[in-house]
Amino acid sequence: MQHFITKSNFIRIAKKYSPVLDNNNKNVYTSNIPFLSEVERKGILTIKQFLISSKDNLIKFTANAFIKDTFSYVNEEARYAKYHSSSNCEGLKAIFRDLEIPVEIKYKNGSKEIDKEGVEAFRRWFKQEEISNLYNTNQKKFIEKLQLKFNLKNPPKPVEIGNGEFHEVANMSLNEITIEIGNILNGVDEFYNKSEDHKNVLVNHGFSTKTFLVTSRKYRDVPINNNFTELSDKEVRIILTEFYNKIKKPILDLLTNYWILKLNSCLDFNKSLLEQLQFKPCKLCIHEKPQYIEDIDINDNDVEEDIFMDFFHNNNHKVQLVDSLTFC
Repeated sequence: MQHFITKSNFIRIAKKYSPVLDNNNKNVYTSNIPFLSEVERKGILTIKQFLISSKDNLIKFTANAFIKDTFSYVNEEARYAKYHSSSNCEGLKAIFRDLEIPVEIKYKNGSKEIDKEGVEAFRRWFKQEEISNLYNTNQKKFIEKLQLKFNLKNPPKPVEIGNGEFHEVANMSLNEITIEIGNILNGVDEFYNKSEDHKNVLVNHGFSTKTFLVTSRKYRDVPINNNFTELSDKEVRIILTEFYNKIKKPILDLLTNYWILKLNSCLDFNKSLLEQLQFKPCKLCIHEKPQYIEDIDINDNDVEEDIFMDFFHNNNHKVQLVDSLTFC
């Protein structure tokens, strides 16, 4: 029987695996990809080594599928990741709607440590019927109370996260992935030369490896260090966002799929292994009412290392999670 989980849940487990990377496992692809940062390279190599080790039965599974509260959203909660008995399960296609915790609340006084007590206090305050009603019906009065209580001028931003159309990696062959990677890499120079500003930012000043400046909640709203491009931070981020969406994000997804198909195309982690890793059966699949969104992964890219959990908010604050994977 097939069982399904999201690709991001697979990556979450793989990233908890700490491999020893030998000399035979230092290539992220058959050709060099210079715009990947060292953190991104290590992320791909970790996925690759995880698949090699699991195939050779050398891996010791110490990780589990418990998803911690990232303190990023008002209604978020810690929970276990789910596996699904049907690819048609609503949980694989559901839309998660919530509100972001303002960064000023999450990181008090610019601290690098999450102020968990502050986040919980904000959650309790917001969930009061009077406050939540004001947010939905009278933004002006809501902001007045927000400023009075927390000295904030801007309301929390709404966010929608969804898995989109269900997709099995096996639907795309290794050869098709290789061709697609080649097409993107062959078009990189053309993208760099799209304008003088593009070349200046991405090539001359090396920002092609620094897309975390737009994908990370921690970095995307702060001044850019060493911005000697003669462009504003906003202008640099516009170019980085375009580069991330059109070049880097597709390449990272394709490289992950490339190694999955090359090393373990069926991803034959059976039900007993999923349960060993503490995945829980989806309640929607067995017609029980869930207490929370079953399989929408709350991805918080507050550190550059979380490259595979990146999401980028466009002007409508909507993002789409990576595709789902089939576990046979």
